[in-house]
Amino acid sequence: MIYLILIVVFIIFVTVIMSLNRDDLLPHTADEYLSPTPLDILFETIDSTPDTPVGFGYKMSWLAIKSSDAHAVVETLVIDHLQPANWQTGITAAYHGHTFISPPVHGWVLVASYHLPELGNDAEPQRFTPLLAGLSQKFGEVQYFGTQRVVGYHAWSRFLNGTETRAFAYLGERGEILADRGEKTDAEIQLGYEYFDPDSPDADSDAHWEREDLCYPDEEHVMEIAGLWGVNPSHLEEQKLPESAGWIGKLGAVPHKQSSDNTTSPTAE
Repeated sequence: MIYLILIVVFIIFVTVIMSLNRDDLLPHTADEYLSPTPLDILFETIDSTPDTPVGFGYKMSWLAIKSSDAHAVVETLVIDHLQPANWQTGITAAYHGHTFISPPVHGWVLVASYHLPELGNDAEPQRFTPLLAGLSQKFGEVQYFGTQRVVGYHAWSRFLNGTETRAFAYLGERGEILADRGEKTDAEIQLGYEYFDPDSPDADSDAHWEREDLCYPDEEHVMEIAGLWGVNPSHLEEQKLPESAGWIGKLGAVPHKQSSDNTTSPTAE
C-alpha cells in the first residue's frame, strides 16, 4: 500500500513540475532573458580594429537589412550604449546578450541579438511586426531568422516595403507550427522541404508520421534559406571578405513605423 501511495505522490509531483515549467518550452520574450554579461567581464578592452567576418547563426536570432549603409541602419535602430566593435568582439558580445550591428556584407547589414522579438510568440506581435515593418518601409527589405536548438525553435520571415510577405516558425518541444503565413518563397520551393503538420487532416494517422517525404524544420534549413534569400551568416568565414568593423550596444525600443513620405533607398558607403 505504501508503495502505491509513493507512486501516486511521485506522479503528482512530476505533473506539477511539468506544468510549472511549461512556459520554458516557449520562445522567450526579450525581457525574460538574463541580463547581458557586462562587457568589462567579457573583454579587457572593446576591440574595434577591423577584422575578417566571424560566422554565427546557430542558437541566435538576427535581422538581415537590405542596405549598403550601415550608418543609416544604426541611426534607425534604437541602440543604447553604442560603440564601435570588430567582428570577433561583436559576435562574442552578441552571444552574451548584447547586439552586434555588422558592416555591409554583399549589400546586407546584419543585426545579431537574441533580444530580438520572436516570431510566433503570442506576447510579442506588437514588437515583432512594427520592428520589421518599420525597417522594411525605410530600407525596402528586411528578413528575420531565429534558431534555438534547445527548444527546437526555428523561424524565418521576410518583410517588403512595410508588409510581411512570408513568415514561418516552428517549436520542436511542442511539435507546433507557430506561424505559417504567406506563400512559400522560391528559395523554400527550391529546397523542397515539406514539414510534418500536426494540424493536417491526416495527423491522426500513424501513417502520416511515418512518411519519408516529410521532415521537421531544423537550424540548417534556417541557414539555407538565409543564404538563398541573401546571406548565410554561418558561412561568412569561408567567403574571404575584407576586414571591417561594426558596432555593439543594447537593443532598445522598437522604432516607429515610417510613413511612406519617409521611405528612402539604401545609399552606398
